[in-house]
Amino acid sequence: MKIGKLTSLVDGPERDVLVRISSLELFSGISDPPGTIDGHEVVGCDVVGERRWFRSPIYRLYIRLKGGRRVLFYSAKEQLDVALLLDEFQASFRDAQCTWDKA
Repeated sequence: MKIGKLTSLVDGPERDVLVRISSLELFSGISDPPGTIDGHEVVGCDVVGERRWFRSPIYRLYIRLKGGRRVLFYSAKEQLDVALLLDEFQASFRDAQCTWDKA
């Protein structure tokens, strides 16, 4: 499992993996299952912080889709990285319900 990393904030968030979020489609180079997500299928998102013994937590952003499906969209060690993605997601999907379960 690959963990994404925020590499720069100079001209907006830049990461070491390709991530695109728009109301038409979403894509993450580390999503599971891999591939593009149709924006019309999106109903919400969940951020889950997973504690790990003697290591920093991992934050995972899941996208909820119609039909009860869920895609692991992105994983990061930094809460800020996932928070910035969540802001982008909520700007594109204003009616989508999102939750954050902190580690």
